[in-house]
Amino acid sequence: MQILFQNDSEALKLLNFVSVHPLGAEFRPYIQFLPQQGMHMDMTKSSGDKWLILLRDAFHSFLLEEKTLPILEQIIVGKFFYREREEIEAILEIASSIIEGERAKNEEKTFSTEKRSIEVGLQSILEGQVSFSFDSFTTFRLKSFQHSLEKYVVKAIDEYKLEQDYQNFIATLRDCLHGQESKLRKLHLVNCDGFQFYDQEYSKLDRPKINSLIDRRLLAKSSLFLDTVILAPLLSIAPENLCIYTDDKEEGLIQTISRIFEERATVLPLSSFSKSFE
Repeated sequence: MQILFQNDSEALKLLNFVSVHPLGAEFRPYIQFLPQQGMHMDMTKSSGDKWLILLRDAFHSFLLEEKTLPILEQIIVGKFFYREREEIEAILEIASSIIEGERAKNEEKTFSTEKRSIEVGLQSILEGQVSFSFDSFTTFRLKSFQHSLEKYVVKAIDEYKLEQDYQNFIATLRDCLHGQESKLRKLHLVNCDGFQFYDQEYSKLDRPKINSLIDRRLLAKSSLFLDTVILAPLLSIAPENLCIYTDDKEEGLIQTISRIFEERATVLPLSSFSKSFE
């Protein structure tokens, strides 16, 4: 009985999963790698039940470790018609991260139905000792795996589009910032129970003062959805230097502000602001 593969590399990888299996030492002498012909198995040497367990587990590991990315890419290109390599790679990376995250949370349940599908599919094949192609087996016997990966691709594409929208938003705000005349040389933004604004002399700007500095033309642009509390004042003031004081550098708004102001922004710990008054 033979198992055929797209190339010798795939056959050798599956053979490796067979070799490291608990049953591998017992069965490895009866499995032969044949260049350009895949794997040949002499199944007369042991019980079918053991062969089923060995191949089921090896197939499952091979499927998850070696075939997931190629199948994900096939779905991205074939079903969702992405053609740009950069976009395909980005979506692949996001989809892989989602899958890895789910597997880390619940290793046993993620793709657990695939192991049962492999077992059912192999059972009839082994009983008849019929040679077969691994890719054909995946396509026709493991449709649930394809459907599962398609769901991950959909999630990844959604995240990718959101990221693209976010990057476009950041780029637009950068353009707005570069087109603004600076109203203060330096501005201190303190993130403590909300955001407070201080000028270069460390004098706090109250809300009426902040509102008076807002450039209403920015708010009038329909493509921008600027809040009047933080982003609109910052872009309107357009300080040459922006010092941000926070104990949470990873906060979404802090990240957004840093990306808009780029080299103009410096993120400092909250304690640094209090030391400015010492």
